[in-house]
Amino acid sequence: MHEISIIQSVIEIVTKQALENNLTKINKVSLRIGELSGVMPESLEFAFDSCIKGTMLEESTLNIEIVSALGECKNCNLEFPIEHFSKLCPSCNKFCTNIIRGYELYINTIEGD
Repeated sequence: MHEISIIQSVIEIVTKQALENNLTKINKVSLRIGELSGVMPESLEFAFDSCIKGTMLEESTLNIEIVSALGECKNCNLEFPIEHFSKLCPSCNKFCTNIIRGYELYINTIEGD
């Protein structure tokens, strides 16, 4: 489960940013995760709850925003929603090779005192 290592990295980054900004407690961490990233939000939440014990994030909450996947057809310039196994343009039926969004995985916001 690579979600544990992702959360460990999030905790490390958030702690570093908190210390640089004179925060002593983190209340909320918001992540943006693309549909195509391969990350399971439920596993991330479980890992977060397990890994924050004994850290400045111990009482914080995790907010996860799922970013829908969007592709652009190079043949007809149409932007359209895509899925992991379905990337055909609904207009010309060509395979989408230009993925605009859906692979995101980053810390969006940190709230603390």
